[in-house]
Amino acid sequence: MKLFKKIDDHSNLMGTMSGKVGVNWSEVLVENPEMVKEYRNAVMTCTHCKDVGECKGWLAEHDSAPQAPDYCLNRGLLGKLAEG
Repeated sequence: MKLFKKIDDHSNLMGTMSGKVGVNWSEVLVENPEMVKEYRNAVMTCTHCKDVGECKGWLAEHDSAPQAPDYCLNRGLLGKLAEG
């Protein structure tokens, strides 16, 4: 059960981070259903983060941002998606 909780927690973190930088995964997946694999991979990548506490703090301090913080393992993907 710990694995499912970890995946759920990181799905929430990744979803929140995505929203802060202007990425709406619901829209992305409706427009590009083939991106579902990228979404799953992004959540799994997030589970490898070593900066979860810092991430949670960053998320709490920012309503929005032009890009994810440097330590975010999904920064590149989120940047590309935010650009359109």
